[in-house]
Amino acid sequence: MKYRLTVGILVCLFISLASAFHSGGASLPPDPWVCKPCGYDCDNSTYDKPGNCPHCGMPLVRKSKVLFDNISPTEIGAFIRAHPKVILLDVRTKEEFEGTANPNFGTLKNAINIPVQELESKLSTIQTLKDKDIIAYCSHGHRSAVASYLLTQHGFHHVINMTGGMSVMHDSSIMISNR
Repeated sequence: MKYRLTVGILVCLFISLASAFHSGGASLPPDPWVCKPCGYDCDNSTYDKPGNCPHCGMPLVRKSKVLFDNISPTEIGAFIRAHPKVILLDVRTKEEFEGTANPNFGTLKNAINIPVQELESKLSTIQTLKDKDIIAYCSHGHRSAVASYLLTQHGFHHVINMTGGMSVMHDSSIMISNR
């Protein structure tokens, strides 16, 4: 009898809380709008309605839809050493990746190259990586932010964007120096 009474009280409490949320008595905090990731400082600004970012022109998306993490070039070496199976995805052009473009920022050891311009059309080639840790990077962190967002919107679960890109990378222990 005591058990039934307790369950009944919990059910009533749940119903009254749910009713309060639906009637406007209490509400969840609003999900702000943010710039569709572009790798610039405007990615950190929030807005209260949809539209386009006034700084870069990218469409605004719900903040809850931006599902990737960021890592700085100063942290990436330790992360790679702690996660040796991490996938390093270089989203620069083939020339940048191979070190034939000017400037030549080098590349990370064991990285794979899929230029951001080709990434969406090549997602089928990397479907097996959906549950792996993936670090996307480029020269300055702009294309990798776009790639990171694209990957998470297509079901990749553990995506990390390297902010700043190879232009500020100084950890030679994880680089193939093409410089």
